[in-house]
Amino acid sequence: MRYPELLKKNATVGLVAPSFGVSGSPYEERYEYTLKLFREMGYNVVTAKHLYGIRHAKSTSGKIRAREFMQMYLDENVDFIISVAGGELMLEILPYLNFKKLRKAKPKFFMGLSDNTCLTFTLNTLCDVASIYGPCFGGFGMEPWDPSLQDAMDIITGKKNTLESYPKYDVYDEEVKLNAQPLDGYNLQRDVVYKTLDGKDTKFSGRLVGGCLDLLTNICGTKFDNVKEFVEKYRDDGIIWYLESCDLTVLDQYRGLWQLKNAGWFENCKGIMYGRPQRPEPIFDVTVKELLKNNFSELDAPVIYDMDFGHVAPIWTILSGSMATVECADGKGRITFEQK
Repeated sequence: MRYPELLKKNATVGLVAPSFGVSGSPYEERYEYTLKLFREMGYNVVTAKHLYGIRHAKSTSGKIRAREFMQMYLDENVDFIISVAGGELMLEILPYLNFKKLRKAKPKFFMGLSDNTCLTFTLNTLCDVASIYGPCFGGFGMEPWDPSLQDAMDIITGKKNTLESYPKYDVYDEEVKLNAQPLDGYNLQRDVVYKTLDGKDTKFSGRLVGGCLDLLTNICGTKFDNVKEFVEKYRDDGIIWYLESCDLTVLDQYRGLWQLKNAGWFENCKGIMYGRPQRPEPIFDVTVKELLKNNFSELDAPVIYDMDFGHVAPIWTILSGSMATVECADGKGRITFEQK
């Protein structure tokens, strides 16, 4: 695994829109706030041409989005790349990416969430380059910052390599949303409680890989699926899968995990981290716990769920591709990243 340089003082940050562009309130206000903030912190920020707008569920065509990412990645003057947004159709860029060039290039960190799994995951599995599964650029558009955003900055600048679970998580409230200002923080109402399938405390180590289940099931079985080779290459490390979902119901999640399992993705697995799903509601009495138990009971690997990453804030910023040690005790958790 190759590790790019973390975000250094006075570095040049490249912004790309490989999925949605920046569009509408509150996203434009959050983007502008973060842009001003990063420049005040001393970073030089450069932008791709097609950074704004959403046309047919994308910033521009797949070919152009891929070209703009490649240009940013291969530009020797750009040190660190951040996606401005998630979205829906980032998969379209994959056929136009030159993975041969990406493998040969000087490694560079790319950070994003959700639909950006298309890059954070393939950089790991096709290029052996670590990536960062964390806030998109506009995610830093909050005043004051939630502690998770300071943690994100500390991870990407190398000031911290351990994260602790947070006390409470965000709850959607229509009235709160209607009265919210663009830079308002999260509506932290419910207690964070990490859970294990067997109800016991656990600790495990291995190499991290994963992302948004919505996208991983689309990649599975395509020419961009190099997972069986990846998990075999790193069999001595063992694999820790971090998985979360956005639009998937519990039954969609159930089917998605079944698919990945039967494609051989969970060979050499040392543990499963499962983020809080955005759609956890039971269907036909099927719960998140049940779908995890039925898919992973034969793995002989611990499973921690309702964790702080994914689409329900606050979230951990994950150094994807790195080695990690994950702990869960008394409903709380910790992760420590190692670049080796």
